[in-house]
Amino acid sequence: MEVVGKSNAHIILDSCIHESSIYFSNHEKLIKCNPYCTNVKYFMELDIFQWVFQVSDPRSHPITAVFFVRQQEESFSLDDPDDSYGQMFSSKLKNGTHFHSKAKRIRWSPVHEYPEFESDTPNTFIGKASSEICLLHQKDDRTSVYFDTDISLDFDLSFPLNLMPEGILKFMSDAIMSQIMQQATESMLCQVKSDICCSTAEMAITSGGK
Repeated sequence: MEVVGKSNAHIILDSCIHESSIYFSNHEKLIKCNPYCTNVKYFMELDIFQWVFQVSDPRSHPITAVFFVRQQEESFSLDDPDDSYGQMFSSKLKNGTHFHSKAKRIRWSPVHEYPEFESDTPNTFIGKASSEICLLHQKDDRTSVYFDTDISLDFDLSFPLNLMPEGILKFMSDAIMSQIMQQATESMLCQVKSDICCSTAEMAITSGGK
């Protein structure tokens, strides 16, 4: 049975878009802020990342989820009529005048051909993950970050779960997965905010000492 989870979050960072982009471009550092992440590996020859996450099912049995993704980065414009993505994103904003036109988009896309993964745990599943991180430069020189993630895992149902109607079980599983993801995303972004605040404070101390 395929289980789908979704999460989305928005935070404002007290750093300019250049500094924020440097942090969010550091894939390994960012993913390790996720409380369920146990390992991140980069395959340079394939230009892909491997994530390993560990969670527990409703009966507290450990589950290992593995994802392979590729990172892509691109700039977009909120006020360029020829930038279809920028126009679409701009239409979602409540106050577009609060932002400079130039923005950055970081995407994590699922990879369909990936190295073989061997696990010591029996409940290991390889899923698909896609994320979109949009960084917008506010006119007060802070950065708005919009973070959306979708994942899917194909589970083998065991007794007694396989006795439940699949429609009900899928609805419950999707809801639980989305709840776990939302909590993890919010926790991850809190860590990011803390890291950036600490970095900004350290820079201010260093600059003040010169």
